[in-house]
Amino acid sequence: MITIAFIGTARYKSFFPGFYQAVMEKFCVDHDRKILVATDAPDDPIFDKENVIPIKIEHAKWPYVTLHRFKYLLNFSAEICKSDYFFFIDADLWPASNITLEEVTRPDRDLVGVQHPGFLGRIGTFETNTRSLANIFDGRYDLKQYRQGCFWGGKSEPVIDMIKTLNDRIDIDDSHGITAQWHDESHMNKYFIERNDRVLTLHPGFAQPEVGYEDIRAKFPTKMVHLKKDDNNFPRFPGTRS
Repeated sequence: MITIAFIGTARYKSFFPGFYQAVMEKFCVDHDRKILVATDAPDDPIFDKENVIPIKIEHAKWPYVTLHRFKYLLNFSAEICKSDYFFFIDADLWPASNITLEEVTRPDRDLVGVQHPGFLGRIGTFETNTRSLANIFDGRYDLKQYRQGCFWGGKSEPVIDMIKTLNDRIDIDDSHGITAQWHDESHMNKYFIERNDRVLTLHPGFAQPEVGYEDIRAKFPTKMVHLKKDDNNFPRFPGTRS
């Protein structure tokens, strides 16, 4: 069994029909799958499907709706533990070609992340605030890979450990009035950097923006596409390039 998580509140829940179709048609289709949905509208008919399990969360303003995603996912711990593998996929990141389980897992790696297409071959924007638990600049880490928070997962038990640890770290930061620069992505990168030898890092074609990044499109097969959105309606990280 493979478990996939979708988080969608406010306007983001409108992505679910397309997300669901793309996942069911292209992502690990030879395996049983269930989709866990964290949303502010669990009774919406769009979530009324046999293999979809919705729970209610309150909508939060940006960036808290992304910063606290590990807290939302803790609600699904029991369901995640029933599965062999778990994957979190952003609401607006849709599989674009057939993806097999063998492509996104390796027996000797517990966790899975995706190389950020904006930082291929250069150091990413790791957290530099030494007061944050996401900070990594102390000279001990290999910084060759910076993973994007749009797609990650792995074997279910190690993923549960990751979710619990990062939720605790974010809560501690919050208690000190600290928010990491790139929110949940900063904390995820710290966790992965601490365990580089346990992380399978997928190529950036698994996080290909729909618009721009033609250099990435030319070098890697497009496996998943990040949809182009109206920035006024869908808050997002700054600093993207066309």
